Amino acid sequence: MIRIRRAICDQLPQLKNVYHALEVPSKKQQLQNARRPTLEWIIPAVAQQDREQNHVELLDSLKNQYHDTEYIENVQIVPNASGRNEAKVEFQLKPQVFVEHLLNPIEPLAHLPYKEHIVVEFSSPNIAKPFHVGHLRSTIIGNVLANLHQYLGYSTTRLNYLGDWGTQFGLMAVGVQLSNVSDEEMKASPIATLYKSYVMANKAAADDPTVAQRARELFSALEAGTDQTMAKQWHQYRQYTIAELKEVYERLGVHFDSYEWESQYSQKQISKVLEQLRSAGLLLPEADGRQIVVVDNRRIPVIKSDGSTLYLARDIAAILDRYKRLDFSRLLYVVDNGQADHFNALFKTVAALDPKLSLEHLKHVKFGRIHGMSTRQGKAIFLRDVLDEAKNVMREKRQLSATTKVNSSLDDDLVCDILGVSAVLVNVLKQRRQRDHEFNWQQALQVNGDTGIKLQYTHCRLYSLLDNFKHISLEEVKPSWQHFIQEPIEALEVVYELARFEQSVWQSKEQLEACILVNYLFGLCNATSRALKRLPIKQETCTQKQTQRLLLFRAAKQTLSKGMELLGLKPLNQM
Repeated sequence: MIRIRRAICDQLPQLKNVYHALEVPSKKQQLQNARRPTLEWIIPAVAQQDREQNHVELLDSLKNQYHDTEYIENVQIVPNASGRNEAKVEFQLKPQVFVEHLLNPIEPLAHLPYKEHIVVEFSSPNIAKPFHVGHLRSTIIGNVLANLHQYLGYSTTRLNYLGDWGTQFGLMAVGVQLSNVSDEEMKASPIATLYKSYVMANKAAADDPTVAQRARELFSALEAGTDQTMAKQWHQYRQYTIAELKEVYERLGVHFDSYEWESQYSQKQISKVLEQLRSAGLLLPEADGRQIVVVDNRRIPVIKSDGSTLYLARDIAAILDRYKRLDFSRLLYVVDNGQADHFNALFKTVAALDPKLSLEHLKHVKFGRIHGMSTRQGKAIFLRDVLDEAKNVMREKRQLSATTKVNSSLDDDLVCDILGVSAVLVNVLKQRRQRDHEFNWQQALQVNGDTGIKLQYTHCRLYSLLDNFKHISLEEVKPSWQHFIQEPIEALEVVYELARFEQSVWQSKEQLEACILVNYLFGLCNATSRALKRLPIKQETCTQKQTQRLLLFRAAKQTLSKGMELLGLKPLNQM
C-alpha cells in the first residue's frame, strides 16, 4: 500500500499531507461500493469552514487532473450530506493492482524519511528506589511511541533519564557505608542493594539526627566534586544499575540510544542556565532565600534557600542541553498524570527563556496508574518479580493444557517468558493511556480474549500452516482479485484488514495511543481466525485456491508480526 499511497500523493500535490490520512472505508461502505477497493481522504473540519467554496476548489483542481492509471480508476468528491457526514475525496483503486501490492509486493518499501527529529524520554527510574510496576507503563508506552515514529520515517532518539541526584542519594550512600556493602554484592544486585541501603539509612536517621547530617554532607561533597573516592564509587554504582536494567529491558523488547543522569545537571554544571533565568527576569528571589519562577500566578521554587538546585532547575537545563546537542523537533516526556503541574511549569519557563523552543516542541505524554499488579504472594516490589510471576503462571498453564505438545527443540523457559511478557504488555497497552488501570492476572493470561496470548497464538497458528506447505513456492504466484471476490466474504475481510495496517500505525502515532494499534491487531487476528475456518487449505483440492489462500495467510502473518514488533513483542513461531 505504500506505493499506492505515494502515487496518489505525488500526483495530487494540492491535497497536502494526505499520505497517511488516506483511510480504507468501513465494511459497510465497501459493500456499498460492490466490495471494490477504495482509499478515502476525509476533508478535515478546519478545511470545511467554507464548505461550498472548498468543494468547488477541489472539484476544479481534480477535474482535469491526471491520475496514475496504473493504480487509480477514478477520483470523486463526496460532499457532506446536510452536515451529517464529513466531505471526502474517494480514490477508487484498480482491484487487481491493489491485491497484488497488498499480498505480494514487488519489493519492500520504507516510508519516506521525515525531516523531524523526535526525542522520547521514557522509563527513567530513580536508582534509589526499586524499578517497580509504576515504571512499566512509561517504559512500554514510550517504547511503542519511539517504534511508531521510527517505522514511519522519523529520526528518533530514545532517552532514559535516571534519577541519581538529591539529598536522598546522600542517605543511600550512608546506608551503603552502614551496611558494609561489598563491591561484589553491589554488582550482583545493584538496584535491590541500593534500595535496602536507602531504607536502612532512613530508619537510622529517624533515630539519630547525625545520620541525616552525614547524608547531607556526603551529598554536598558529591555535588561540589570534592570527594573523588565517592564520585568514582557513584559512577561504578550507576554502571552496575544500567547493566541490571538492560536485562529487564531486553525482556520487554526495549532499548535506549542514550542513558543520561540527573547528576549531569548539578548546580556546578548549570550555573550558566541559572544566570540566563536571572537575566531574563524569570528567576526571582524570595524573602526566605529561595529563588522561584512564576507560572500561571504560581510561585514555583527552583533553588532552595541553602543554594542547592531543585528538580525543575535540572529539567530546564536538560531541555536546553538536549536542544543544543540533538536539535530535536519535538521532545516527548512519557510520565504519569501526577507530574502534569511540573511539566506545565517546565515547558512555559523554557518557552519564555528561549524563543526557539515553543510549547509545540515539548509534549507531556500522560498516563494513568496501574493498580493491583503484584505476585500471588502480594510481595512484588520490583518489575522483575512481576515478569517472573507471569513466566511461572504461563508455565503452569502450558503444563495443564491438554493441547500442549512436548517439543524438545523448544526452549521452554524462554517461551514461557515471552508469553508472560506478552500478556503483561498487551494487557497494559490495550487501555487508553490516561485511564487508571486495574491489572488482573486471569484476564491478562487468557487465550480466547483480547490478550497478548491471543496475538502469539494466532502468529504460531499461521506459522505452522505456512510451514506445513513450505514445499509450495509462493514467490511466482500472482494474487488474483477475481479469485478473492469469489471466495467466502471472510477472504476479503482479511484483505481489507491488511490494507488498514498503515492507517492504524499513523493514527496510533498521531494520538500517541498504543491501544489503536493493539485493537487493530486484535481485529486482524479475529478476521484471520474466521478465514482459517472458512478457507481450508489441507482439504482443498484446487491448487489455485490453495496458493491464493496461502498468499493471504502469509500476508496476515507478516503484518501481525510487524505490528507485534512495534508493540515490543517477540513473535513466537511455536508455543
